[in-house]
Amino acid sequence: APRQFRRPYIYNYIKKYGKKPSELRGYKIVYLPLNLEPEHSLLLFSPEFNNSMELIAWVSKSLPADFLLVVKEQPFSYGMRSKHYYDNLRRIGNVVLAYPSITSWEWINSADLVTTITGTSGIEAVYFEKPVLSFGKHQAINCLPTVHYINSFDSTKEAICELMAIPENDKLFKVSKEALYQAQINSSFELLG
Repeated sequence: APRQFRRPYIYNYIKKYGKKPSELRGYKIVYLPLNLEPEHSLLLFSPEFNNSMELIAWVSKSLPADFLLVVKEQPFSYGMRSKHYYDNLRRIGNVVLAYPSITSWEWINSADLVTTITGTSGIEAVYFEKPVLSFGKHQAINCLPTVHYINSFDSTKEAICELMAIPENDKLFKVSKEALYQAQINSSFELLG
């Protein structure tokens, strides 16, 4: 019951403090969509790392001065995390909350880098030809040249530097996109109805 009461309050809180891509001009954006916590897929596919606050701390400490980490709440999580959680995020100088109605695709398109533990945002980022920091050890995208798997604070900073050194229209992004597409097609089947 407390979650149901907190849900509209937290949504309005994030709406009040959330930013839109147009408000962040002049900054490079690292996009992080939060997972539902606890979540079966998060615990199943990333038992080694499933702490969003630790991920945020590692990334924010590793970013150059002209970068912002945009954190978007998972729509089903409104009311699950406390206001204190978001207050702590807002206290970090280079972390901002994403405005709730801005879609993940809009953020990925605006981002210079996408960060994920598990979920579709990493896959979507590959299709948008964006570099990806992957904190999930068992994601298939970790094999792609524009995705770096992260397993420590030190590897976070190194991966950010390496990924940001890839030029925007580099052929590696097309190679990653094509490899992911072919892997999905080759492992798919026709669903007869």
